[in-house]
Amino acid sequence: MGLTIHYTLQLDGTHTLTEVKALVAKARAFAREQNVPDVTPLIRVEPDFIMGIHWLPLPDAKGAEATQAEVPPQEGWVFSVNLGEGSEWLMTGLCRYPSTIEHRGRLLPTQVGQGWRLQFFCKTQYASEHGWENFLRCHRTAIALLAFWQTLGVQVRITDEGGYWPDGSEQSLREKLDEMNGLCAAFAGALKDTANAAGTSILTEAPILKHPRFELLEHEGGQRYGKKIAQAVRAVRQRLPPPAPTKPDAK
Repeated sequence: MGLTIHYTLQLDGTHTLTEVKALVAKARAFAREQNVPDVTPLIRVEPDFIMGIHWLPLPDAKGAEATQAEVPPQEGWVFSVNLGEGSEWLMTGLCRYPSTIEHRGRLLPTQVGQGWRLQFFCKTQYASEHGWENFLRCHRTAIALLAFWQTLGVQVRITDEGGYWPDGSEQSLREKLDEMNGLCAAFAGALKDTANAAGTSILTEAPILKHPRFELLEHEGGQRYGKKIAQAVRAVRQRLPPPAPTKPDAK
């Protein structure tokens, strides 16, 4: 849970691995020109690369999505950018995927076997723990880095939960951030209270609990989403073990 940028980069399959490396290097050079704490070197993608996995939805007998199968990349080049305090790193680049995979004895078409692509996400919400300006800088930088790929002839699809892309509205972004922070704070606070009452200690490291405006956000989120949060907490409470019986005081 958290305000996230989802993105897909696509390039036709006529490009060689060497040409793809050159494009990714240009994107990395642009990233290094931004005011970011760190940019990793180029990383060569091989079949055992654990990031950049594409998830193939697998419907059940009724046609509804029931589970997913991993489609690991075969080759490519990527790099990651440290956007700033509290934000997830942004991984970007291009990979080639197999046209089919074997899953539970079946050969399945992956639907991503042509060309180069990368489908991933970056959560920026918790950069707001370090102030609005820090969050805004992280979020805007992520969008700028992704949009730059368009200048390289790469198709870019961005789904911005903050509403900043494509119009660049800081007002929409701030409203979405406050809304999501309120929801997360109210939900985390309710779950923590429920867990404490059950004698367990979950969510002690939830990032939103460290937000300097946590109590205010928790209150605002509770007012807006109180009923839905109460329903979710009841479902969690049913899965928690009963509290351990207290021992009588020795006399």
